[in-house]
Amino acid sequence: MIHETNAAGVMNCNKLTTLGPPKKRKQFCYSGSIHSGVILHQSGCPKIDARVFTGALKHFAGKSVRGGFKQDAPPSGGFGEWLQNESPKLNSRKLTPRHGSFVAAILCAEAGVTSSLDGNAVVLDFPNVVTW
Repeated sequence: MIHETNAAGVMNCNKLTTLGPPKKRKQFCYSGSIHSGVILHQSGCPKIDARVFTGALKHFAGKSVRGGFKQDAPPSGGFGEWLQNESPKLNSRKLTPRHGSFVAAILCAEAGVTSSLDGNAVVLDFPNVVTW
């Protein structure tokens, strides 16, 4: 994770790369944290409330789950489908499975979630216990 600051020393954003095969990864920037909620610095500046991160960590604790970030047909039981279904309850706006690729990368950077590839599919391994 890269923290950028401007000339006044104020942090602008954290830079990460989405998960997946190297040729499909996209760099993105966000501000905030899983504790306070984040804003993705992209079109529409979607906000992801802290409850989304907490909800994901609790729901998937100790489990391995496919990323399922495909926008038009997320695989059943995947992280993207969960995010699409649960975000209206946990977030200030509905999120899509595609947002899941950013949320998952942030969880890997800040919450001890790990990722691997099964072919081209992302597999997320969630820690057993939420420690924050």
